[in-house]
Amino acid sequence: MLTEKRHGMIIAALSQHHFLSLQNLMKHTGCSASTIRRDLTKLQEEGLLIRVHGGAKLTQNQSELALEAKRTQHMDEKIQIAQQAAQLVKDGDCIYIDAGSTTLEMIAHIKAQNVTAVTNGLPHVDALIKRSIRTIVIGGSIKTTTLAVIGSRAADSLKHYSFNKVFLGINGIDCEAGLTTPDEQEAFMKESAMHQGLQTYILADASKFHQSYFARLHTNETPILITSKKAFSTIDFNLFKAHYEFLGG
Repeated sequence: MLTEKRHGMIIAALSQHHFLSLQNLMKHTGCSASTIRRDLTKLQEEGLLIRVHGGAKLTQNQSELALEAKRTQHMDEKIQIAQQAAQLVKDGDCIYIDAGSTTLEMIAHIKAQNVTAVTNGLPHVDALIKRSIRTIVIGGSIKTTTLAVIGSRAADSLKHYSFNKVFLGINGIDCEAGLTTPDEQEAFMKESAMHQGLQTYILADASKFHQSYFARLHTNETPILITSKKAFSTIDFNLFKAHYEFLGG
């Protein structure tokens, strides 16, 4: 097979699956491991993909989308994930709901009674009030793209609360980089919330896996990832099971 044709097949396959393992690429092209490794090295040098542990992913714009744009993407997955997360909320819980499109979707599915919710997401406040959920909004600086309240003042205020459950959004999940987001202040908010919770849940659709961004979350907590059937059918979770626990699929 011509090198150019093989490279085209690799890029086309990655554009459909976000990430593919070396074994998947070998099967897809019918080529040996050594040939695929050479191809991946060449394509990475050309800036077309990034080699990661066990395979490769396409390069992409690392800038963060605005909340309204995020809300229109991967909606079937987000609804499925939101429903699973909402079922975890029990009567009398005090919960933290992070800013983000999937956590916002979760609010409509909460059926538990006598719940207190603390949030740093401005759109979340209206959604919580409409559900007659006692709501506390964190004060601080507002990030205009995601309408998240961030900053040291916001993070410090979380120390006044203890949460039964913390529900977080995330931008990237990678075996080597861990949990990441483009904004270090948002990362700090997520870390601060995790420290105040008995259990943390990360809400993540398939597009978040094998992605890595600027700011890492550093914590000794062990979060549980809530994801979708699509993620379980398209992502090689054997690469992640040593690092995370999962719900969903």
